[in-house]
Amino acid sequence: MSSEAQAQVIANGSSLINTDFAGDDAPCPVFPNVVGEPNSDDSKIPTISSVSPVLSINQLDDLFDFANLDRSVELASQLAVQHPKSLYLFMQRYTHFNGYAGSLVARLASSIGLSRHLFNSSSNPVVDEADRGLEIAAKVFAATIDEHSDRGAKFVPHRTLAQATLRAVGDYASLTVDERNTFSMLPDWMLEILDKTVQGYQGVPGNVIELIRAIGFHAASEVLAHREYSIIDKVVRHDNRNLGFDAYLRQINGKVEVEQGQFSPWYWIVIHGKHQGVGVEAEHFQLALEALDLVAKYRTESDREIQKLALQGFSEFVAIQQKLFQEISQECSELLISNPVKQL
Repeated sequence: MSSEAQAQVIANGSSLINTDFAGDDAPCPVFPNVVGEPNSDDSKIPTISSVSPVLSINQLDDLFDFANLDRSVELASQLAVQHPKSLYLFMQRYTHFNGYAGSLVARLASSIGLSRHLFNSSSNPVVDEADRGLEIAAKVFAATIDEHSDRGAKFVPHRTLAQATLRAVGDYASLTVDERNTFSMLPDWMLEILDKTVQGYQGVPGNVIELIRAIGFHAASEVLAHREYSIIDKVVRHDNRNLGFDAYLRQINGKVEVEQGQFSPWYWIVIHGKHQGVGVEAEHFQLALEALDLVAKYRTESDREIQKLALQGFSEFVAIQQKLFQEISQECSELLISNPVKQL
């Protein structure tokens, strides 16, 4: 039994997963009318057979036009700051969506780790000395360490910090418990997005195609999150300095009390990304690219084949991200119709 077959048996019992790579004619997920979707024509995907790394930020920007993707985030943020309730709606949706990040990154790292014999050093003939899957998993897992235990905030999970942010925005909007719980009822579009995110992120143990797609999905999540948090920080705290929520934070001396202790309500934003600065997401993105480079090192397929699969996953997350902010913008617009804009 080959090392790949051994990995499949471990991950899936007696049922083996077909790990053959898709050919050039294999379909790429299509998301019509999504800004930034790469051209389905394979000739538009950059060829890097003689170039390292497998993916780079410049290649991805050429394909997806990050500045264009940013517009949906900025529009939603600008609508959100028009009224305390719309800001709460925005933050409820955003904190809820991102609350799954740590667990999904852990799932992906686990899926890779359980498939360690799919990734082998060609220079070592001893099977038990050759597997390198955990090296790849470690690059992914680094992100979930930060998500579950923030070194700069009493080692609490980022979910706790997000809850502190949401509580402060709810207090700013003077929302009652019942009003906050009403906002927590998720619409169908959000449930659909969450389901697609779980399916795209976690990978499938023993299935190298799905694992590479998932690493691409993860890379998109990290680089887009870096840009999202930076834009939110810009719109809320810099474009509206001393106004609205920024003024409220100054009024409460930048602290909010939750069950786990006292935290800065804005720390959750800036630890991930900040205006004219960087947060942990930029580092996590770089590690995701390094994970893909290790995949190329420890697989026999060409960089081109690996790149193609990673871009499929990347494209899938781009579609999800754009849908998320387009729907948030729509909800904020509808809320503002029934709640006249409050003077900041």
